[in-house]
Amino acid sequence: MNDEKEVVCSGKTTAPFIMGVMFWIIGIGVTFLLLILGTSQGVKGAGIIFFILCGMEGSYFLLFWRNKRITMTRDDITYRSIWGKEKKYSWEDVRSVRYKSAGRGAYRILIQTDRKICIETGMMENSEEAEKLIKGKGYLGLH
Repeated sequence: MNDEKEVVCSGKTTAPFIMGVMFWIIGIGVTFLLLILGTSQGVKGAGIIFFILCGMEGSYFLLFWRNKRITMTRDDITYRSIWGKEKKYSWEDVRSVRYKSAGRGAYRILIQTDRKICIETGMMENSEEAEKLIKGKGYLGLH
């Protein structure tokens, strides 16, 4: 691997986009049905709460799809959160790197600096290349 190599892990995959849209559709559809069919205030209140929860979850996935990006080079890591804030770290800032289970056979790569940077391997493109670069830096060992 040459020193000029840059690996960009991005959330711009279909999984977070589809999940975000589906949560919004479910939230709007179920809430609409509960508001129309519900006769009591309790049912209508539950519909509004359900809409808020689905909307928040859908918004998270859509923000993940739109903004989340981790760019790695031999010298540094640039992390952009789902809110669009970017911060650059050198590899000397990294305290540890480890695998973390994400359930159902999926895993995350957790990079610990002054914050936790997660590479969700199932929802981010180029995660395999990032894993190779991290192993080349001497982290992670055998999987």
